[in-house]
Amino acid sequence: MSNELKIGLTVILAVFAAYIGFRYMSDIPVFRQTHEVVTTFERVDGLSSGNLVYMNGVKIGSVKNIELMPEGHVRVVMSIEADMDIPEDSRAQLTSLGVFDGKTIVIERGTSGTGVAFGGEIEGVYTDSVLEGLGERGHEIGDSAVESFSELNQFLNQLNNTLDDDSRQSIGRSIRHIETATAAISRTLAARQQELSDAISSAGRTMAQLDTMSTDNRPRIDSLMTNLEESSSELKKVSRELDSTVDQLNQILYKVNEGEGTIGRMVNDPSLYQNADSLSIELRNLIKEINENPGRYLRHMNLIEVF
Repeated sequence: MSNELKIGLTVILAVFAAYIGFRYMSDIPVFRQTHEVVTTFERVDGLSSGNLVYMNGVKIGSVKNIELMPEGHVRVVMSIEADMDIPEDSRAQLTSLGVFDGKTIVIERGTSGTGVAFGGEIEGVYTDSVLEGLGERGHEIGDSAVESFSELNQFLNQLNNTLDDDSRQSIGRSIRHIETATAAISRTLAARQQELSDAISSAGRTMAQLDTMSTDNRPRIDSLMTNLEESSSELKKVSRELDSTVDQLNQILYKVNEGEGTIGRMVNDPSLYQNADSLSIELRNLIKEINENPGRYLRHMNLIEVF
């Protein structure tokens, strides 16, 4: 084998190794076919060639090329596995999977039945990461924190100015009095510990006795409740009968008031009252005359007929 042939084979192997290394470093399948899908973003901060492309949490390709277009937007070419079907209404979202991870493109799968063609384009959306959001709002958070600390300092200064020496001494005396009262209460509780225990035990025994009495007298209580229920039923029955009697009396009084029947006519006819009154007067006069002059009425009677 000549030296020229050796050099040629070495160059070919080097080129082949460089090609495989380039595809491997770019996370492009070495022996599998891929097709390109294009998307555009307004900005691609942190994105570079070789960054991974995911769909539904599964790696399906990598970023092949990034190009700034004259219009100002950024054109990104993604190398996707050839057997991966991506609907044409899918969206490419540029985001970060973690707080400290680099940029990644996540494809949100669409619902179209038509897949994107080779070199076709899908919509791109840029999403701020957590750190970017904190960076953009850092000034607002800092200003709010400074303002809060300033208000706290003002409140503390006002409180310090309000609490003069006399107020501080008064507060100190109050705290000492509270400590003294607390110590006295603690000593009293310690001295009366046995009495408190006895009282609690006595209360427990009393509750137990009440429970026992309730258990022993439960049949009598049940019987009393049964009798009360029966009495209540009887009272309801008597009440219904009284209601019926009152209704009947009301009907009788109504008929008497209307002049129905003998009593009604006697109550409502004034002539009967007048006749009865005149009859009573005549009887009174007759009895008076008999008492005054009995011979007048007995002279036509024989003694035998009378007796």
